[in-house]
Amino acid sequence: MIGAWSSVHLKMGSFKHPGVGFLPFGLSLSLIILSLCLILTRWKKETKPIPFWPHHTWLRPFLGVVILGFYALVIEKIGFPLTTFIFLVVWMGVIERIRWWKIVSVSIGVTLGLYLIFGYFLEVPIPMGFFR
Repeated sequence: MIGAWSSVHLKMGSFKHPGVGFLPFGLSLSLIILSLCLILTRWKKETKPIPFWPHHTWLRPFLGVVILGFYALVIEKIGFPLTTFIFLVVWMGVIERIRWWKIVSVSIGVTLGLYLIFGYFLEVPIPMGFFR
């Protein structure tokens, strides 16, 4: 509700020419409606309460946050290609737990693809680290 109220103060525009407040207001309104639907459907149902984090299920999201934080800290020093490759290997090995040949091939392909898209075609300055 705060998002909808805050976005009203921005220019809304019209459907053909939306202003800066159009998207935040629409998203906020959608969230309000969906939240009300969820509350109303669960209002009187007798359900057995379940724990929010049953038996160590919090570990994978926590590891994801740690891995992303490490990625953000070292990308400037090590460089985009090597950091992205290491990030993808660790993410798919620790979080997703897939086979190693898939991990290595997907990591190489995604890193090369991202570099080609952003560094070569779009010419976005990306940190290269050791690869200068």
